[in-house]
Amino acid sequence: MRNTFPRLFGNAEITKRLSSLIISSSLPHAMIIVGPEGSGKHTLALETVSALNCENRLSESFPLPCGACSRCKRIASGAFPDVSYLKREVGKSTIGVDELRAFREDMFLSATESECKCYIIEDADAMTPAAQNALLKVLEEPPKNVYIILICKEADKLLTTIKSRAQSFSTEIFTADELHRHVLSLSPEARSMAAADPEKLRGILLSSNGIIGKALSHLGGDESDAEALRASVMSIVSVMPKKVSFSALYSAVAALPQKRDELRRTLELLVTALRDMLTYKVSGEFTPSFFTSLEACEGALTGLGARRIVSIFEVINSALADLDKNVLIAPLLTDIALKIREA
Repeated sequence: MRNTFPRLFGNAEITKRLSSLIISSSLPHAMIIVGPEGSGKHTLALETVSALNCENRLSESFPLPCGACSRCKRIASGAFPDVSYLKREVGKSTIGVDELRAFREDMFLSATESECKCYIIEDADAMTPAAQNALLKVLEEPPKNVYIILICKEADKLLTTIKSRAQSFSTEIFTADELHRHVLSLSPEARSMAAADPEKLRGILLSSNGIIGKALSHLGGDESDAEALRASVMSIVSVMPKKVSFSALYSAVAALPQKRDELRRTLELLVTALRDMLTYKVSGEFTPSFFTSLEACEGALTGLGARRIVSIFEVINSALADLDKNVLIAPLLTDIALKIREA
């Protein structure tokens, strides 16, 4: 059986579906790849355009894409003329209509080296409505042999008319066991840590929320980042019982990261911890996504009932939604503390 999309870990169903469409020459002209950060969206997009352009795509003797031919290597380095990219400019929160129109114009020109042209739009959910409508004109009457891939975290932010003209593919996060297996195969740092301090490795992997990109980032850089993230979460968990004073609760919440992305990561991991706690509290089952041991989970539950955990869970999810609306951080943290006190 031919090895397809060899650089993409997990997501077996997507791999099977996409490779079959490519081999049968029935790939849709427009695709949406949606999933959380670090879940393989960009790798999937690159594997797709590489497979379309691979010099060995018709040979069963090679993986698809092979990764070794000139085209595959240049696509991987971002230097292949028939694969183009559009993403948000640094410091901007959106992709505007002028940027999209300039990008769109190239779609009507002939390919330079390949039989097709591929366009990858990163942060596609950051396109303004006007930019999406400009793209829609191409999707309604796509030029021949043009493939457009939209990468996004939230497909709900795309216009219904865009989604109706593109096939969607959702990348998946890993289970704890899958993440452990893949990271060990990829990272020398993980293998060393597994031998020297397996509990530390387990904590880092659990902090990654099943996302391989986050796990490799923690392991390849400063692993203390993951430890600091877990410490921030536990500082909130420790002040959630009703008996804790509001001053202690407020101090813990106010000490959370002030940068938007860091705060989002912390709150997302707190949601994971709350899910562990609630599952064990209600069912007695312990399938860890945050806590490294049953004892740690039981200790966190001291003084907490299921109803209060659910209420706090709703508070944090609401705060995550507010973060996406660009609310100010300081008032948001104050609001979190007040709502936890009342939960």
